[in-house]
Amino acid sequence: MQELLIKNPITRDLSDPVLASAAVIPTDTMSIQEREPVVPIQDLIADAEQHRPELAETRMDLTNREITLKAASNALKPTLDLIAWYGTYGLAGLENPAYASYPANPPIVPPVQPGGWSNAFSDLFKANSPDYAVGLSLNIPLRNRSAQADQIRSQLEYRQAQLRLQQLQNQIGIEVRNAQYALVQNRSRVDTARKARDLAQQSFEIEQKKKALGASTSNLVLETQRDLAQAESNFVAAMSAYEKSRVELDRATGLTLSHAGIEIQDAEQGVVHEGLHFSGVEPALDRPVEPSGKEKN
Repeated sequence: MQELLIKNPITRDLSDPVLASAAVIPTDTMSIQEREPVVPIQDLIADAEQHRPELAETRMDLTNREITLKAASNALKPTLDLIAWYGTYGLAGLENPAYASYPANPPIVPPVQPGGWSNAFSDLFKANSPDYAVGLSLNIPLRNRSAQADQIRSQLEYRQAQLRLQQLQNQIGIEVRNAQYALVQNRSRVDTARKARDLAQQSFEIEQKKKALGASTSNLVLETQRDLAQAESNFVAAMSAYEKSRVELDRATGLTLSHAGIEIQDAEQGVVHEGLHFSGVEPALDRPVEPSGKEKN
């Protein structure tokens, strides 16, 4: 059943009886270190805070909220602008008699020389009639309720972002601690299962020797062989739980890609500088062989 489940996602059609009955032979097997490296829990939490992507995303959101809050607060403050401009006019033609006849109008300086469009353009580029101004613009908001509402909303959103970041840090700390506890417990489970398997192996061998000497029965040999098979199954289950706890710890600390030798920079550049490597995996040496002595493919 497990072989069929493995072949189902990697094959197009399982209707072929040869393919359906083909054996799946793993080329790798699980391995465990002699001594489990002791890493302080604070270092693991620090790695998680540095590598977990959701923490980086929440920090960027908090930075954006802070910028929005500063912008909303600045909208409530008075503003003072310095205004300056400079221009020139192109003047030509005769002076308007109505303008000259009015006593309050000052005389045109310099006097406008008679002419047409060509004189106006020439006077424009020569800047003979400049115009400029300098001033200050002061804006004082009085009871700007819209800006006040924006400022209060931005402040609430900023505090909510701070709370989300703190909650996420607490949650990640709990996940790292739980993963570390599970790793230690499953390592102890592996050691216990290994000793139980070795004991069952010794009991089976002793019972076989006793049967050869006529001091035991086939029933007792079968019972010890059954106990050995159960102990081996328990050992494999303990190893599987231990490997899963290692994977969970890498996920909790955000080090799954780095521990597997996967670098995001290599993916961006399209150049792989280092091959994949997985801890706790080694080549299987006891692969099944065909009756003819040839290794299965």
